[in-house]
Amino acid sequence: MLKGVQEVKAGGRTRRVHVRLFAWNPKVLLALLVVLSGLFAGCGRGAATATPSQSDQSGAWIELAPGIRYWEKEGRVSLDIAPPLLTEESVQKFAEYAQGRMAQATLEEKAFWEEQLRFVKEQRAIWSDEEVVVSVLENAFLEKNPLPLKEPQRQELRAKLREIVRQMKRYGPDNLPPGGDIQNLPPALKTPDGGMVVGLETFSLLVQYLAPQSLFPSCSLAASAMPTTASPGAKAYATASCSTGSVIWGQVETRTSARAANDWPPPCYDSGWPFSQCMSVAYGSTGCSSSAWAGYYYQWTDLRVYSSTRSSSNSRCF
Repeated sequence: MLKGVQEVKAGGRTRRVHVRLFAWNPKVLLALLVVLSGLFAGCGRGAATATPSQSDQSGAWIELAPGIRYWEKEGRVSLDIAPPLLTEESVQKFAEYAQGRMAQATLEEKAFWEEQLRFVKEQRAIWSDEEVVVSVLENAFLEKNPLPLKEPQRQELRAKLREIVRQMKRYGPDNLPPGGDIQNLPPALKTPDGGMVVGLETFSLLVQYLAPQSLFPSCSLAASAMPTTASPGAKAYATASCSTGSVIWGQVETRTSARAANDWPPPCYDSGWPFSQCMSVAYGSTGCSSSAWAGYYYQWTDLRVYSSTRSSSNSRCF
């Protein structure tokens, strides 16, 4: 019988997990999105202006294909991609759209579109293989709940995860049916202090309780790339923040980069849970480019399965 003790970090706190009967405290503080109004003020050789809110893009998103939306402005483009919803039609339409943008693109813009096209093709291939996604989620579940399961129990778990994958592919990350959060656990799965009990005796009940939101929490993603205004240049920011009520969780990721003239600062990369943030800024009046990325994913060996991403690219200096 397994009786080890493990520590799992979440939301900036360490949860101590006792196996066979173990519990963690769910009262993890939800990381708040950083106020972005002064994000780049005082950086580098001049102060960049406040970054625009996501509401500036409201009503401007265009549906390109299942799982893909885009937003365009002169020298700028933003993409919103939900990999579970991608279809062969999505890949074909996005390839045509990306190739059209690459026809007259700069080297940096071309690299952005090549990366996005690779991503769409890769994620379409992953989500079209149901058993691959189930295996990734099974690995995540057993990492958080290291129980000595027998084969019938593993098959019970995989059957439930298969059902969740099908719901994700049907509804997408933004329209999941409610349920499956840690605050509304059945009494048999609750500890006296409001935590969660996980053991072989309650395993079947936990599996029955699992729902899409148990593994795919509500996440707020923001990614924007744009010119600076106080001085010519380019900047980018990305934030990702998820609710902490899910029973099992993956990771959020942000990346940004910016270049202008001879100003090439190193790119920013951050990955963790439940909050991630990156920002980059460069100053110069020629050769400007910036890009931003935010996403939620599960990783198994070298395979990453994303449920949602937001990305942006800019090629203007002012």
